[in-house]
Amino acid sequence: MKKNLFFICLLSLALAACHTGGEEPTPDQKPEDKPQKEYKQANKFVAYQCNERLFSRENAFQTIQAYVPTLQEMQVNVLWLMPIHPRGTENSVNSPYCVKDFKAIEPAFGTMADLKALVDDCHSRGMLVILDWIANHTAWDNQWHKDHPEWYTTPVADEVGWKDVAPLDYNKQEVRDAMTDALLYWVREAGIDGYRCDYAHGVPTDYWQSAIAEIRKLKPNAIMLAETSKTEYYGAGFDWLYSWSYLGAVQKIYSSKVSTLFNISQGEFNNTPSGKDRLRYVTTHDASSENAPSSWYKTAKGELAASVLTFFIGGVPMIYSSQEIGDTQKINFFNYKLLNFSGDNEIRDAYIKVMKAYINTAEARYGDIVDYSTDHVAMFTRTQHDKSVLVIVNASGADQDITLPMTWQRDRCYDAIACDSVTTPKSETLGAYEYMIYTK
Repeated sequence: MKKNLFFICLLSLALAACHTGGEEPTPDQKPEDKPQKEYKQANKFVAYQCNERLFSRENAFQTIQAYVPTLQEMQVNVLWLMPIHPRGTENSVNSPYCVKDFKAIEPAFGTMADLKALVDDCHSRGMLVILDWIANHTAWDNQWHKDHPEWYTTPVADEVGWKDVAPLDYNKQEVRDAMTDALLYWVREAGIDGYRCDYAHGVPTDYWQSAIAEIRKLKPNAIMLAETSKTEYYGAGFDWLYSWSYLGAVQKIYSSKVSTLFNISQGEFNNTPSGKDRLRYVTTHDASSENAPSSWYKTAKGELAASVLTFFIGGVPMIYSSQEIGDTQKINFFNYKLLNFSGDNEIRDAYIKVMKAYINTAEARYGDIVDYSTDHVAMFTRTQHDKSVLVIVNASGADQDITLPMTWQRDRCYDAIACDSVTTPKSETLGAYEYMIYTK
């Protein structure tokens, strides 16, 4: 009897311990249920800088619209149209950044109806459209210059060589009002979703603060990209700034050590406030006009490898029209250079796979970088909770032997490019400009 009483007491104590500090389990609660981890998402924007003069000599908006499904395959969700306005002819150097009329469309691109059709098509696919905007100056034959010569000022140091344009005076309230009116026009009439602002630091921050506030009254989630690295322009309301320091570094990775890139990248992000971001790219209309991408990246596959490294290291990826089809020649954006964007293209197919991997790793990409790079191979991980991505890029034109980080060796992982489960090796040899993206 005493023995039975002893076991009854033990059972009572055990039950009491199980129920201390909590309520009775609900009938549908499973013992193995655990609190769900909260994952934060890294950037999922992918921008595409569209040079209309690479697509068609007439009806460019229609030609670009026909290409939108392909952009969607590349996970592009922000279409950036280079300046859509007529160019000035007085003192002209044929630059699209010399605006004759801020409320008009270059006839070769199409009509307002064509632009609206392009914007509507993008919106139906979950894509946004932003316009290139030049607020610092106008063409000499812009009507503003004829009607209001007092709106203009003398060039500052940066502008002295720009003979085709006249700088505006933002000390004049009339200038501010007219420019804001023009910015709002395209949001109202065409439904565009924001602006990439050329030479943004040529215009005072207090003007941008006022203008962006007015734009967001019409389009609360408008994307505002500033062509500047001056961080005070974040405070003016811009979402993204340029990454000029990073671009200069990535252009040199095939002739210097890869590891230096990470310090430069982090240096830019150290000055980037929470909720803001950096645009990241391996070329732009300016860069490709100054030097052929092949002078930096050697081949189309070399440029692709640089893109993989650049996009996963952090920021908002931007693809310049031409690089996704493997064109690595110099492109003078002042003139037409028609490229073949139709048909099959192995470089574009590769970009499609890379950008799918990019989107699908948003949870892992939120984590901090751990760098395992060698002189010629970029290798790094990003981890958030139990989500991890390992990125390996051979930034050289020769085979490179690598050893994977210990926790990734002979492990069951997912090959994000091949879209297949694999067992990773301890070490392997990467071919020229080869890259790998593993997740677990």
